[in-house]
Amino acid sequence: MPYEILVDDPKLIKTIKNQLEADRCFVKPVYSCGDYRVLRTSITDCTDPRLEGFTTRKYELKEVAEQGIVGFTQRFLERHAVENINELLKCLPLRYTVYTPLLLFNFSKQRSFKHPAWVSFFRDEGEEVKNSYFSDLLRTLFPKEVTHVAINMPIIETDVMRRPFNISPLYGELISPQLHTNDRLWDHPQPSDFDGTVWCHVTQNGIKQFWAPMFTMFSRGNIKEKKRVLDTFVEIQDNDVVDLYAGIGYFTLSYLKRGARNVFCFELNPWSVEALRRGLEANNFEQDRCHIYNESNEWSTQRLKEHSSKLRVRHINLGLLPSSKPGWPLALAIISLQQSLPIVTLHIHENVHINALNDNTFISQALSELKTHNGSYEYSAIHLEKIKTFAPDVWHVCLDVDVHTTL
Repeated sequence: MPYEILVDDPKLIKTIKNQLEADRCFVKPVYSCGDYRVLRTSITDCTDPRLEGFTTRKYELKEVAEQGIVGFTQRFLERHAVENINELLKCLPLRYTVYTPLLLFNFSKQRSFKHPAWVSFFRDEGEEVKNSYFSDLLRTLFPKEVTHVAINMPIIETDVMRRPFNISPLYGELISPQLHTNDRLWDHPQPSDFDGTVWCHVTQNGIKQFWAPMFTMFSRGNIKEKKRVLDTFVEIQDNDVVDLYAGIGYFTLSYLKRGARNVFCFELNPWSVEALRRGLEANNFEQDRCHIYNESNEWSTQRLKEHSSKLRVRHINLGLLPSSKPGWPLALAIISLQQSLPIVTLHIHENVHINALNDNTFISQALSELKTHNGSYEYSAIHLEKIKTFAPDVWHVCLDVDVHTTL
């Protein structure tokens, strides 16, 4: 049975609905149930990342199997007189996300086009049938702007730049054959290289974001956290923000939309920097408000010293998973560069076990650790936001900590 999403914040309705429609999994109509507005989906897997962080429940929807990928695939296989249809349907992937122009399937050992049954089918039937399947799938079920298909394999957790080394193309070229995928392309791309790969885009909270799926990752699960930045922190307006792990601009763009005077961004991956640059341009943000440093944030204090006489840093974002702890002392060092504001808010992103959340040890230990880095400041935890589940009993959270300085 599919799931429906129960929403108690009317401001989120449009954003959630637009994303579900983009993924072709929204089921009309939106209706009211008590204090909730309810959005129906065609999603049948409770672990689907599109449901993470929301209150959900199952509902009855007739003829779901005849719709979508299952129905299309069954009809395609029947037309080609395939004998093992049931076997192929049992391992057919059902979880996917649309990032125009890319249809990206989630990886699963049980349901995947990498499953031996599908690998054998495509090998035996040949490239023409494989291409016909995916081209017909796109034409039948998805908007014309969706032109490529791939599988999203797991991110290598030890890679500090969080690069999607395991994106596996199924249909359409994600990178030009003329580009040689060596270390130079990853670490030192030339301007011409940026035109030789597919760029995806999505709009969240009215903000356009871009990324090259072969070279950078995208996390859709932090959409509510970006919304919180836009709705909650009025003091961002006309003050400065430091984003120590900027990525493609997940939070940088939200800070700019919220009216930050300057955002200072540090990011190692040059492909993420190019994605951020494209986001700035597409959203018509003034380029001189966003200072991008394609280097380690270990240089952040040295860079910001160049602006120290004018700094008004009010927020510092520490958005690295599984832990942003290496950036904590850097954030406190940045605070010490200015004398203009009595309070600076740290946004500390971490993966935390549920036990450490329930007994408050995560918060107490975080405050204690900050105190060991700089005992001259006072620290107060003002909010803990549970963003999404990262693994069983592990939550991606954001802890807001106010750092009180002595002026």
